[in-house]
Amino acid sequence: IIYNNYNRGQVKFLLVITVCSSIYQTCMSPSEMYPMYDNYNACATAGYLNSLTVIQELGPKRVEADRVAVHFECRQVHGA
Repeated sequence: IIYNNYNRGQVKFLLVITVCSSIYQTCMSPSEMYPMYDNYNACATAGYLNSLTVIQELGPKRVEADRVAVHFECRQVHGA
């Protein structure tokens, strides 16, 4: 293993959430959620929890009417 700055704990994960409507076939601009996470598992867990929060905040009528879907990704960031 070659050790350098990239594998000495300086890798972080940025949660990026996008809210879409399958009725209108459009998505809002992706939202970067800070602070960044120290590992992928923490980021992915936060992605699911934040997605649930978005759905709950929009409410059942809006989610049904617009067929809302929440997508997320955890982007790996070096040197963060």
